[in-house]
Amino acid sequence: MDKILLVDDVKMLREIQKGLLSSSPVEVLTAGDGREALSIIRKEFPNLVVMDNHMPNMDGVICCREIKADPLLRHIPVIMVTNAVKHADREEYLAAGADDWLSKPIDGKLFLSTLKKHLPAIECREPRVPLSVEVGVTAADGFHTGKSQDISLKGILITSSFQPSPDDELRLEFVLPGSAAATVVRGRVARVGNKKADGKSGMTCDFGVEFIEFIGKGIPFIRRSELEAYVTLHNAGDLSATAAPVVGA
Repeated sequence: MDKILLVDDVKMLREIQKGLLSSSPVEVLTAGDGREALSIIRKEFPNLVVMDNHMPNMDGVICCREIKADPLLRHIPVIMVTNAVKHADREEYLAAGADDWLSKPIDGKLFLSTLKKHLPAIECREPRVPLSVEVGVTAADGFHTGKSQDISLKGILITSSFQPSPDDELRLEFVLPGSAAATVVRGRVARVGNKKADGKSGMTCDFGVEFIEFIGKGIPFIRRSELEAYVTLHNAGDLSATAAPVVGA
């Protein structure tokens, strides 16, 4: 199995990147700085390194130079991940031998497509996992309820007696299994299925909603992190989707 080394001094950012790779048949290794990364690289010989620049002990540029100066390691592609937007900074990474670069904050789709250029085993399709919870749906005409069928980091599939139109903007509210607070998102209807008969609810339809923004009470970033953890762990078979009550409008 191919190996990818993720290097960042912020554990949460490493876990987010690791979550994006959950559908890819790769072994993910992690390091918190350049010095630790070099030690792992010389032991494990990963197929790809994705590395932050500004880290303690040894930064990404110095680590990249060390990798590319070693005849046994220089073949390993290195992708630099950075906050820098200046052309001179990007030139510095390329001069150090970096094969590619990504800007923070990480865009999941771009992250995967960039990695796939250097490692074909990367799976770019967004992982979707089963989720059966009640969902509060606020539309222009009022409040409705539905039940989720599956979910990803980018969107959710819902079955409801309510039938929206494509491109409608909705406010969704649901509770992930194991979460103490509701996840509230603003989303756009990406697709709408045909209505079908349901013995209990009459006529229902399935519709997919693409997430636009995490909103609501609390810290939206925490709610997104909970979703990332749920999708990652359930995709690996470590969680089961259990019903949670619908929350109010």
